[in-house]
Amino acid sequence: MLGLDNPGPIDFEHPVPGYGKILPADSPHFVVSNFGSWFFLFWAGLLVVVIALPWCISQSLRKGIHLPLLTLLAGVVTSLGEPMLDLVGHLRWAENLQASGYHNFGIHVPLLIPPCYGLFMGLEAYWIWSMIQRGLTVRNFYMIFAAVGLSDAVMELPGLGLGAYKYYGHQPFMFWKFPFYWSFTNAASIMTVAVLIHFVWPLVKDDPTKRLLVIPCGIIATTMAEFGCGFPVFLAMNTYLPVALVWAIGSLTLIIALVWCRALAELAGRKDAQVEWTFLGLFKSRFMLPAYRDAYIQGITRPVAQAAPTDKPAVPVG
Repeated sequence: MLGLDNPGPIDFEHPVPGYGKILPADSPHFVVSNFGSWFFLFWAGLLVVVIALPWCISQSLRKGIHLPLLTLLAGVVTSLGEPMLDLVGHLRWAENLQASGYHNFGIHVPLLIPPCYGLFMGLEAYWIWSMIQRGLTVRNFYMIFAAVGLSDAVMELPGLGLGAYKYYGHQPFMFWKFPFYWSFTNAASIMTVAVLIHFVWPLVKDDPTKRLLVIPCGIIATTMAEFGCGFPVFLAMNTYLPVALVWAIGSLTLIIALVWCRALAELAGRKDAQVEWTFLGLFKSRFMLPAYRDAYIQGITRPVAQAAPTDKPAVPVG
């Protein structure tokens, strides 16, 4: 980790301002209870992925709707980038979590990470994509940004409370045990995956081989948004700057994420949407089964004859 100059060796036991105690990557020296380990494995995504996977396969084989399965796989592949984020974002895992067998950047990535990414960077991105096809305004994009950021915090807090992992050092915007800048970078990442697929899918959906190009969209879009929006806070955290200045620089990450959300809205949004979205409606639709979600959306959709003209044609969902 580089500072502004060369201060000499780092004293891990008595670090300089700007650092917490740096935990050895391979030996974090803290454990979680057996209950906490198994609970967070399912809470972080395994339960939903196990339930959703048969549906995704059925949609692909029986109905020829391949995108749900492809986005789920894209999310799992995206998990390969987790140790990079753990390293620059100062995150370490309990040493007795179920192992995935994946080790990189000096970090053992637990088994919960692939299904977690499959759920959030995959299926949640698919949900956003399906909302984009129905029409979203700039305001709607910010609603989704807030809903995704909130769901990210809801997902992380139980694991932090149980001690499955911890963020160490002087983390900007740390409240309780969660640094909330992650809600901004993660929301930006998931939305970027959805928008990238919005442009890629029409080009590849009719070719069975080209459809596979959806799979790398996850790690490309996530890397772009996590580091594109997060670079101020990541750079500041890995210096010897005073804590107050780390917070000040880190606040740029929040601003960049919000500006990027507006950019995504300009790319894939509409001036007027036929669906009368509310924040609560968008948030709860995230947790609905597909059939119930479609029925709910149909109920808040204005008749075509009453809808204001849009500058972009509607795109069928599927």
